[in-house]
Amino acid sequence: MKTVKAASGERRAHRKAKDRRRDRLVIQAIGGRLDPELVERIRTAALTVDPGAPWPELAPKILPVLKRVWHPYPPEIAPLEIEVPPGIQTGFGIDFGPAFSHVSRDLVERWGIDELTLLATALDTLRRVVASEPPRIERFRHQGWDVVAICGHGWGSSLLLLPDALQPILGDKPLALLAPVRNHLLAVSTDVTIDAVADLWGALADGANDELDVPPLFWDGASVVRHLGGPVGLLH
Repeated sequence: MKTVKAASGERRAHRKAKDRRRDRLVIQAIGGRLDPELVERIRTAALTVDPGAPWPELAPKILPVLKRVWHPYPPEIAPLEIEVPPGIQTGFGIDFGPAFSHVSRDLVERWGIDELTLLATALDTLRRVVASEPPRIERFRHQGWDVVAICGHGWGSSLLLLPDALQPILGDKPLALLAPVRNHLLAVSTDVTIDAVADLWGALADGANDELDVPPLFWDGASVVRHLGGPVGLLH
């Protein structure tokens, strides 16, 4: 029978091992300083996720994350990115609440899956998230144009990949779509001026460490497209 002393020793060893794992988790803010309380929340949440776990265990945590303007990663751990119609560079993350861990090509090879499976799984996860945590919708005027802001923590911009979720929000009218940062997707009239677009983009992206490398796209009433049928506005 295990003694109290032996059990206490095992608990101490477990705590030390847990602390060592926590110490190895390095969290660095790119382009800014993270709040210490948020850092601790990220550290605690990260301990619940093992990136080396098998695919069936991690599949429900995979989300699509659009390509950032700047990726400060060494080549061996660079995020895997694929081009998703209509030309959106998309990566993937393992969601663990307050943050996520990027999915690399080596990790996908270790899981033994292909890119199509990864994308389909990520979109399924995004659909579940949207259903359980509907995006916040804000409507306002900017320089004379009506703007719809769709906000979802960590995934608002990824709704570009999920037109069935956009349709109830945007309706059938053609619109220009902007994805300046991960949390936000903006929709505005297609006759918006370049200056207004730049101002809207800068209001969210200037100084942000998650500015996205996504060109202006369009909503044609049913899907996200690169170009509308004809010359509608200056964005063409």
